[in-house]
Amino acid sequence: MKKNWPFIIITSFGIGATLIFVYIFVYSLAVNTVKSAVLLEKAYPHIKPQEYMNLLQKKAEKNNIKIIKISSEENLFLIQMVDEKQLEDILSLAPQISPLSIVNLVIYDLGDGTGIVGNNPYLWDIVIDNPKVDEMAENFSDRLSDLLDSIYWDYKKGKETLK
Repeated sequence: MKKNWPFIIITSFGIGATLIFVYIFVYSLAVNTVKSAVLLEKAYPHIKPQEYMNLLQKKAEKNNIKIIKISSEENLFLIQMVDEKQLEDILSLAPQISPLSIVNLVIYDLGDGTGIVGNNPYLWDIVIDNPKVDEMAENFSDRLSDLLDSIYWDYKKGKETLK
């Protein structure tokens, strides 16, 4: 029996290319999914880091979130945000997940705006398989995201009011 070598080579190339193509996209999707679960990333235009930090301190105090400054430079702030009420609840539930109530944030200058990167508390939803922990992690992550966004929108609304 005579083998059709051109067909075999072309088919092998096609199968190999398809596998490489699928690997690249699946890998990219997996990396992006993990990155979005691990990092809390935000960017806000037309606000300086110092202004944002001042507003964050006021807003956090109103929401019973303690801010601890770890490092502070001209346009760069490394802070920890601790929800003490949630920390007490977590310590009574499971002490090993107490880092869930602590979020590290870096607030930095983007040139014409402010960038924020921090650890996402929702990561604990992935790490610990417990419905109560899942709920606490999701609620804290959403609350923190809403808090960070509301600072910018309040600032923007205040600027429009002044015009």
